[in-house]
Amino acid sequence: MKGPVIDETKLSEVKRIICDADSLMSENDCESGSVVKNELEKLQTRLREITGNQQINIKDFWHYDEAASLETVARSALLSPPEKTDLTDDQLKEIVVNILTHNEAETNWWLQFLEVNTGLKNLSDYIFYPGLIGLDGNSSLEQIADKIIEDRNSYVFGQ
Repeated sequence: MKGPVIDETKLSEVKRIICDADSLMSENDCESGSVVKNELEKLQTRLREITGNQQINIKDFWHYDEAASLETVARSALLSPPEKTDLTDDQLKEIVVNILTHNEAETNWWLQFLEVNTGLKNLSDYIFYPGLIGLDGNSSLEQIADKIIEDRNSYVFGQ
């Protein structure tokens, strides 16, 4: 299954925008100063133009470095939000079995994709903490995929 695509040519500018916004918000009161507000709005407009994501919010990047690297955050910003598709069991299994072969931004995107397409809200628990969802802590990714399929079918048919 084809995954998300990141336009590498936009990466350095997205990094710059995120850094500039974080610095601006960290050094100033972003709510009261009109100059700061205007500068943030310009950065947000530019970020939305570059990413094509009109829902992206520049303020979400304040203190980004507490959760992830600049590289990961910028790559994540360049990924389109996942959409609902008709995901087959085989496609789901392929995604789960290969999920850890991606960089952090893409892995996070795949987890969001699976949440959107399964209705299950705790997909990271399945992958990283299988004991929390009733599997052995050393379960294989194939076993985890089978559990996700089972739970997705229970969720879909149990509604």
